[in-house]
Amino acid sequence: MSNGNMKVQHGMQGAFIFVLLGLFALMSTLMVLLGAQMYHATVDRSEYNNVNRVMGAYVRSMIRSLDSGEVSVEEPGGIPAVALKETWEGEQYVTWIYQYDGALYEQYTDMEDEFNPERGTEICPANSLSAELEDGLLTVRLTNRDDEPCTVRVALRCAG
Repeated sequence: MSNGNMKVQHGMQGAFIFVLLGLFALMSTLMVLLGAQMYHATVDRSEYNNVNRVMGAYVRSMIRSLDSGEVSVEEPGGIPAVALKETWEGEQYVTWIYQYDGALYEQYTDMEDEFNPERGTEICPANSLSAELEDGLLTVRLTNRDDEPCTVRVALRCAG
């Protein structure tokens, strides 16, 4: 082979290696981007499912934990709420469960204190809450941030 032919062959080998490295870099970048997109989709779906599960489980467990007192449905300040009233060491307390400003809230207070929705503790995102108590069955209807319904029905142990 002539010296000129070797230089052309060597140049082609270098170009081929360069193209292979470029293709590897491009495919690696594509894989990272697809992986990141899948990760974000998984996190969003997991957060969405967690919020839906938390809404129902929270309401159910709060009612069960304070069902030894009085459970009622009220509208303090025009806001639909579930009131869980209990007496402890001679003092009366109430736990309010309500929806306010795009979230489900809880407020634990002395029975004498005036209800103020801004003093509550945010539990999770929620768009609405409605409740009814009939014949010892408490039905709480919630909607998540996408307005999908979540209904919790609890048969009360106390007479309410």
